[in-house]
Amino acid sequence: MDLENIKDVSTIASPFTKVVLESFVVPKLKEIFAKLDSKKIQYDDSLEQKFQDYLNSIYEKNAVLNTIAFKHKQVLLNDVYIPLTIKCSENKKEINIDHFKDEIFSYSHKVLITDTAGMGKSTLSRKLVISCIEQNKGIPILIELRRLSKTKTIVDEIIEQLNSINENIDKQFILDLIKKGDFIFFFDGFDEISLSERSFVTIEIQNFINKARKCYFILTSRPEDALSAFGDFQKFNIRPLIPEEAFELIRKYDDSNHISKLLIERIQEKEIFNNIQEYLRTPLLISLLYTAFEHKQSIPFKKHIFYRQVFEALFESHDLSKGDSFEREKYSGLSQDEFHRVLRAFGYFCLKSENKIEFSRDELNLYVQKSIDYCSNIQTETSEFIKDLIVTVPLFTKDGNYFKWSHKSLQEYFAALFVYYDTKERQKEILQHICFHEENDSFLNVIDLYRSIDPLGFDQTITYKFIKDFALHIDLTYKGFEGDEKYIRQVLTFGHDIFLINFPFEPKTEENHPKELFNILRDHIKLKRGASIGINVVSDENTINCIKVPEIRNPYQTLVEFYFNNKYSFVKRQELKELSEKVDLKLTKRKLFKVTDKLNSILNTPENFTKTNNIILLFLARHRFLIIDLNSAFSELEKIEKSIKNTNSDDLTNF
Repeated sequence: MDLENIKDVSTIASPFTKVVLESFVVPKLKEIFAKLDSKKIQYDDSLEQKFQDYLNSIYEKNAVLNTIAFKHKQVLLNDVYIPLTIKCSENKKEINIDHFKDEIFSYSHKVLITDTAGMGKSTLSRKLVISCIEQNKGIPILIELRRLSKTKTIVDEIIEQLNSINENIDKQFILDLIKKGDFIFFFDGFDEISLSERSFVTIEIQNFINKARKCYFILTSRPEDALSAFGDFQKFNIRPLIPEEAFELIRKYDDSNHISKLLIERIQEKEIFNNIQEYLRTPLLISLLYTAFEHKQSIPFKKHIFYRQVFEALFESHDLSKGDSFEREKYSGLSQDEFHRVLRAFGYFCLKSENKIEFSRDELNLYVQKSIDYCSNIQTETSEFIKDLIVTVPLFTKDGNYFKWSHKSLQEYFAALFVYYDTKERQKEILQHICFHEENDSFLNVIDLYRSIDPLGFDQTITYKFIKDFALHIDLTYKGFEGDEKYIRQVLTFGHDIFLINFPFEPKTEENHPKELFNILRDHIKLKRGASIGINVVSDENTINCIKVPEIRNPYQTLVEFYFNNKYSFVKRQELKELSEKVDLKLTKRKLFKVTDKLNSILNTPENFTKTNNIILLFLARHRFLIIDLNSAFSELEKIEKSIKNTNSDDLTNF
């Protein structure tokens, strides 16, 4: 992590960017300028230099990291990068990303990489950007999607990145350049787009891709329903790290090898390993584990305690260059508990504003001032608190004119704590609002962190309501039906609004989601804000007689998967069999049929009921169907009701 190496990044970059410039940029520039009116704009060699300056800039920006494990000291990405492995959702093929590999685009020039918080999606994008330049694979453009809005398009963002090139170059010039191909676009952080802007940005991405068909695209995000709009992208997930990879990453954080050796020895103790092995699978939690252990040399077993120890490590950190006794004074003059209290309010106000994690200076001032005002009896200056956030308690990073949380999960941690500590009599109301919110898949990490903090309260508030609502759904729906297939249909419709339509897709076409189909859906389905229509594509159209299953997930389905992932006994995995014969429901072509419990529905006739279930499962479950076991759910409900009774009957004065 030599500082001199970081200073020399521009020197390292120059030979690589020169080759990219000569291979891809210069020929396109000369071709475009040859067709332009020479009186309006003339080509000169300085334009090439300005493009190389841009390539140098994007290389330098992505080759150097500010990481929380080093208290936001700058480090070279290659010094701390562990090659991540992505796995194709369809053919299960794995690709180890130690450098840029053409096989990422072997099936499609559009790729979607999704995974949960902290798996390293943004770091992976950065690695691919610099590898793309080093290997002369094309012209990389990294677009952080949270910066797009109704007033800022993709081309606007590209021009902002290229703003030093030439004042006379307009949007059309940029589009003409891009249309010639050889650009590789990295659309990073779809989940970080403001919910109010998401529909616009989704359409903007789709329209931009249609205009730039000769280019390549990688989109990254946490899993969210709205990604169904990109159904024709080749989908990949990041494989969790194995222990050996986790240990290698820990060693990269430690120049002296003393802390890392001690930490790895502790992790390998059987009891500790069994308790924390889940946290060894994600690069973020490994970095938090290292930071927490370096500070206290203890290993917390719960996720939220990781974050608390990391905060304490940052707040109490000594400046080693000034000796062990030196500790930075806080510009804000706040104690650790006071600072933590303001951060809790700040984290929640960000969550309430559609998970906002990046700010202009004016926006940051407003949010911080609002948070300080909320915390009665705390006196400090907004500007001084912001200095602490960036310098002495570096939970924020500065990127040009923007300020952002160093990781979205830190904001979510403080938001979860705010709900637990600071909402008093409104706690249950707020927790239910988050967990049953229409876009609760955007808040999953907050929900998970809250459950880590207050498992009993979570079950008494959320799990209790979830099971009661499911029981009510079972009682009130499909009353005229019998048998196991009835229950399967009830489970499916508890988590989704489902439709069927006979609409053939042309084989091997570029567009797997024809506009005509979506126009039919939009004409007949009223979507709530942030909702999207999902249509999963299957390989054999003829087996299901060209039937599609448009579906809209609701908050209950997100929670079904949450309970399964957190090993609740009442949600179980049920393996599915492939369809053994062709299914024909004799549906009128291009007519939309909603799945309901009406006895006169064509989907509910004796000959079609099971067939309809099988088709829905083929699309929605894809070999894994999560079933809610009613007996186990009622047992869980009894246990929760008993705990509520015990909580309410505790006599705190009986001593």
